[in-house]
Amino acid sequence: MSSALDPRAFYAERVPDQFNRALEAQRTSGAGGDAIYREMRAVDATIRIDVEGEQGGTFYLNIDHGEMRGEDSPAHPPFVTLMQDRRAFEMLAGEVGDSALGALGGLAGLSGDLKLTRRSIEAFACVNGLIQIEISGEGGFALRAHFGAKPIPDEPDARVRMSESTYRDLRSGRTDLQAAFMNLQLAIEGDLKLAMRAALAALGHD
Repeated sequence: MSSALDPRAFYAERVPDQFNRALEAQRTSGAGGDAIYREMRAVDATIRIDVEGEQGGTFYLNIDHGEMRGEDSPAHPPFVTLMQDRRAFEMLAGEVGDSALGALGGLAGLSGDLKLTRRSIEAFACVNGLIQIEISGEGGFALRAHFGAKPIPDEPDARVRMSESTYRDLRSGRTDLQAAFMNLQLAIEGDLKLAMRAALAALGHD
């Protein structure tokens, strides 16, 4: 099995390496990117990753002053816990290729890498609950994202369902979350406000 599909190597090494390279690229992007760079450097946060199945485990992505490290314990209370089985991990890690941060963006339906800024972390702080994302089709998978400090419930507060083709359109940028929702290409069951708050936070909107 290649290291690209080894959860520990992927989350402890590959994702932090590319996250930090993206931070450096933002620093050297010119005057227009200075504000975003400062917002990225202001982040102190932790993402928890739970992978079920072969070579699975719990991994922590700790961010201090905008720089990420993959470690075995949290440096901060996790603002989100991402839970995926082995199939979901392989689908996400396999499709992002050389853009490991695309795995994090893919969880939010982003066509690009996920950039964490102080404003986005503040927005995520207002999200509390468990969301289950279900992708149907031959290449489909399911994963869960839990926000906030409350214990993870047995059942999700909201479910977001979409076809594999809609997910691919979101990842490629051919459509966006708002258009997919308005065109009935995705269905949200349960706490609609929770799902929308999480989506807006991931997209970097106020």
